[in-house]
Amino acid sequence: MEARLGSKRLAALGGLLALAGGVAALTPGAMAAAGPVHKCANKTEVIEIQGGPGEAPRKYKVTIKAISTQGVSCAAAYKFLALQYKSNTTSTIPEHYKCTTGHFKVPVGTVPQVCTKPGAKIQYAGQGG
Repeated sequence: MEARLGSKRLAALGGLLALAGGVAALTPGAMAAAGPVHKCANKTEVIEIQGGPGEAPRKYKVTIKAISTQGVSCAAAYKFLALQYKSNTTSTIPEHYKCTTGHFKVPVGTVPQVCTKPGAKIQYAGQGG
């Protein structure tokens, strides 16, 4: 009876050790995949708005604030944001990102945006509401 109880304890201990080993093996990989968070400086983009017939396009400066990235550099984020704001259609999102409204603290008068693709995340506050 005691031999059976001892073997069950040994099996349970082996299972716990295997579980701990699996968690320890996966944790560094998950940390490396996410990458460090970079806080980037504000960026100003100039966009052109088409006027009515016979009118010249108007130029507006748009300031993008609270830019942070994970898995990409600030330079890559600036490139993405330039493509995003200079795109002729607002429904086109460049570089295969998927963007949604974010839920993080932003300055008054801006709208939080989060754009992600596998291995990359860009958060920013665009002008708006």
